[in-house]
This record gives sequence, C-alpha cells and structure tokens, in this order.
Amino acid sequence: MVPPRPIYDDALLLEILNGDPDPAVAFYGGEPLLNSPFVERISRALAGRAKLVLQTNGLLIRRLDVDVLRSFDAILLSIDGVEEVTDRHRGRGVYARVLDAARYLRSIKYSGDLIARMTATADTDIRRDVDHLLSIGLFDHVHWQLNVVWSPAWNFEKWAAESYLPGIESLVDEWVSSIESGRVLGIAPFQGIAMRHVLGGPYPPCGAGSTAVAISTDGRILACPIAVSERWAEMGSLSSGYRPEPRRYPVNEECSACEYNRECGGRCLYSFMERLWGASGHESVCRVTRDTIRAVLRRFDVIERAVSSGAVRWDDVFYPSFNNTVEIIP
Repeated sequence: MVPPRPIYDDALLLEILNGDPDPAVAFYGGEPLLNSPFVERISRALAGRAKLVLQTNGLLIRRLDVDVLRSFDAILLSIDGVEEVTDRHRGRGVYARVLDAARYLRSIKYSGDLIARMTATADTDIRRDVDHLLSIGLFDHVHWQLNVVWSPAWNFEKWAAESYLPGIESLVDEWVSSIESGRVLGIAPFQGIAMRHVLGGPYPPCGAGSTAVAISTDGRILACPIAVSERWAEMGSLSSGYRPEPRRYPVNEECSACEYNRECGGRCLYSFMERLWGASGHESVCRVTRDTIRAVLRRFDVIERAVSSGAVRWDDVFYPSFNNTVEIIP
C-alpha cells in the first residue's frame, strides 16, 4: 500500500524537475483531483517551464483554478464511449458528468489537447464508441486501453475475433479515408502506430523506465506508476537525492524477432513483466496487438500518398508530440 497523498516535500520533486531540460509532468491516480491543492502547487511552480498533463475522471474538475486548468498541455478524461457503456462501468450519471466537465473546459477557453481516455472491454463496440466520442465535438483525440491483465480473465479472444478486430479494420478504413480527403481524425493509437513506424520510439512505447518515471506518493521513483509494490520497478527515491537513469528491461530483447517490434515496442511494461494472465493470455494480447498494427500498416501506402500530395502533413498524422501518457498501443 502507498499513502493516499504525497508525503514528501514538494521541494524534493521540484529539485529533480529543475534539472530536466525538457520536463513533462503528469498528475495520475487514482484520482489526482482528490488532492487538488497539491496539483495546483506543483502546476503553478512549473508553469511555463514544463509540459503539464492531467488524467482525471473529470468529476472534480472545478476544484482547480481556471488559470491552472488552462496551463495544462493535455487533459485526459475517462469515458468509455456511449452513455450506456460508460455508466455501466463507472456509475450511473458519470457519462453526463464527464461531458459536463469537457464542456466546462471549453467554456473557460481551454485550448490544450482534450483526450477521451477509454477502457475497452467486453461490451465495447470500438467503431461505435470511438466514432461517438469524436462526433461530440469536444475531444481532440480518443485513446483506449484494453481491459486485459488487470481484470480476472474473460472471453477476450472471442470478443476480439467477433467484435474488436473487425471494428478496428472498419475504424482504420474510416481513418485512412479521412486522411485521403485531408482530415486526420484524432484516433491516438493509429496515429501513434504510424509515428513509431516512421520514427521509432522508446521501449516500451509509454517510456516506462526509459524516458519516463513515476513518483509514488511515498517518494519512491518507479519505472511504472502501476507497479507500486514490485521490486523490479524501483529506481530510487526523492529522499536519497537519486537521479533516475534509464533502465533496460528485457522487453526489446524478447520481442526483437517480432516483425512489429518497432511499432509495438513491447506494449505494456507491467503486463510484460507480470504476465498475470499467464503465457497463453500474454500471447493472446500480442496477437491482437499484431493484428491492430497490421491493420494500420496494410494501408500505409495510402497515408504516404496523402502526405506526398500535400493533403496532410506528417506532423498532422504523428501523435503524440510529447509523452502525454497516451500509451500508443492499446
């Protein structure tokens, strides 16, 4: 267990960040706005010097000062698609409250990247739910993470074969068709796959332990924010004055023979290290990941032609421009 709120001195955190030439700080939970004074203090101390990111369910968004909210480069709101699915998993009325938070952010002239952050599970229709969130007109991007490993095992393979992967194929067709016509829909996983295909990127794609670390509420420096009790994730602590150095995990070595290693980057470090669904479950997720990447790359020539013709720019396609906590690979 870790403390519910930071117990370290803010100055220790700011000392490390002041030594970073290009810092990006994400407030992550749990729900970070349960401790809105801490979020405000650190955000104000770093305003104009760091990229700022907030992951939140949005229900407490009005706790933050308007100027602080406007200072965030990216805000991720947790919403799972249509109202029925969101409320089933997050509580009755949550869908409406998340959209209220999004409208509030737009009403105060928030101009950063507003991201709908989905969890995709057995009742997700990926084409329907992503299209729905984009159609609302409030979100710049939609990202989703598969509900795998964290939960008890469910009939993931059947759902993937019958619903998810056909939906991915259909969604990629829509995305590429829009690019041909000069518009890039903000579908974060597809944009991230395209970016890694051309530019490469860290292993794993979220940067855990390599280009990003997490500061636990007890001051420990962790490779992954989920791995709060796993020794393999510990990289030091604020109190020791430790400066985290990139850590090499066996992700790239084990995945190096895969033809989609460049795009996938090992997917999720915690999932890779813990294998909570066992070897067969790990391979099931890998198969779905490969099929998702394959769906984008099969149409990559169309994207390249659209860029060559000037319909869109690579800068429009590639996403994210910095590590805004979008993991890229669902």
